[in-house]
Amino acid sequence: MISYYTTATRPDPRLPRPRGWANIDGMSRLTSLFLSPTDPQALPDTGAVAEVLDELAVTGPSIGDGLYAAGEGFARQVVFAGCSPYLVMTPPADGSRAFCHVALHGPFEHPRLVTGPNTVKPRCPGCRARFDDWRERLDDWRSGKTATCTRCGGTWPAYALDWREHAIGSRVLVELRNVFPGEATPSDLLLRRLGEATGMPWRYAWAAYLDD
Repeated sequence: MISYYTTATRPDPRLPRPRGWANIDGMSRLTSLFLSPTDPQALPDTGAVAEVLDELAVTGPSIGDGLYAAGEGFARQVVFAGCSPYLVMTPPADGSRAFCHVALHGPFEHPRLVTGPNTVKPRCPGCRARFDDWRERLDDWRSGKTATCTRCGGTWPAYALDWREHAIGSRVLVELRNVFPGEATPSDLLLRRLGEATGMPWRYAWAAYLDD
């Protein structure tokens, strides 16, 4: 059963905190569940993407440019681990963005790489060596420089590294906001409908909020 709390309704402090409470209170960077085509260079019809999200009620009314309130289907199509996740479904009174909503990004000219506070060390797609210094190299990668593996010498766009679902790169991104890494995954139905509507397979990953 999904438990819905708003900023005006907090769990009884005498009871154990709901799953995810510490994720919202303690994180300095807000995180999201991202969906994108498996091919980072793909350019799906963003209108078709928006229609799927609307049909499945993942999105509700528009709340800004490319931003949507979470619809009634958000908690059905985002599958949370555990039996009682803590979901803030309305904007907090203090103006915080720590509530469930949806952002549509793109199309970008080039794949946009999004990482997060829990991003793991990526691996080389060729030899599987880890990029231990990836954070120091991230600015260069985002400026267009390729990632060169120190073990095998292979070069790759940063978005093509194996981020093990803790970062994602694409020209079109669906961002399901206020989801902690590993806390939830998209439903099979959501991924299937996106694939059917756009004619291409889709994937998911967790990363920090993307601010265009």
